[in-house]
Amino acid sequence: MRETSVQTIYNTLRGAGLTQAGALGAMGNLDCESGLEPGRLQGDFSPYRSASKDYTARVTSGAISRDQFARDSKGYGLAQWTYYSRKYGLYDWWQKSGKALDDSAMQTKFLLHELMTDGMYAKLLPILRTSVDLYDCTKQFCVIFERPAVNNIDARFSSAKRLEGELDLTGREETPPADSEPPQWAVIPATEFWPPRMLCKGMKGRDVEVLCAVLKARGWGLNYVSDEFGRFLDEKVREFQRAYQLDVDGIVGPMTWGKLLERGEGN
Repeated sequence: MRETSVQTIYNTLRGAGLTQAGALGAMGNLDCESGLEPGRLQGDFSPYRSASKDYTARVTSGAISRDQFARDSKGYGLAQWTYYSRKYGLYDWWQKSGKALDDSAMQTKFLLHELMTDGMYAKLLPILRTSVDLYDCTKQFCVIFERPAVNNIDARFSSAKRLEGELDLTGREETPPADSEPPQWAVIPATEFWPPRMLCKGMKGRDVEVLCAVLKARGWGLNYVSDEFGRFLDEKVREFQRAYQLDVDGIVGPMTWGKLLERGEGN
């Protein structure tokens, strides 16, 4: 059963347009995170995964509520999702899917949804869709998506190489998932947006309003507050980044947010 599940993960990633190297690089990381077990609970190393099975059953039955699932700080699933906003996203995706919580295809499609809708990964998805360098795909997925405390990239690459020899690499989904179109950077529905996400052109949300308000208050030529990250806002973000010798990429990540929110900083 594990082999079938793992092949499904590969087929789903390839069906969404990832190259062979992109799919295997992602899977090498997931293997180190969860053993590619979609029902895996963080810290469960028991041979029968009894804690994982119990946790999955209690979430499925409602004994663990949506809020409890999201905020218990327990890593779960293929990517060992832990942060509350991501676990809210996983929970809601599962509810809409009609699949089991530990369904490998469902979780893989949620992972793809994150890659395609969260500006934090704006630079990663194009790499996974174009690169044929397995080591680089493994590394980029590690440092951009997983961001572990220790970047054990060699171990993740070893897992990717092993999978390369085990899987049917011709496997593709007959019909790519609906979210496999080029990313539009739409916002995953959520009511909470602090600490701020990484933002970029094309995104929408209340956190974009916060960005506008801060730039306006700092005197950077904005005379409006909008929840849409459009061309003009992109230009103003780049002007700000250029002025403070940040990466001029239009992406409002930790460094840009940090400089924007420094007391007394302005134009």
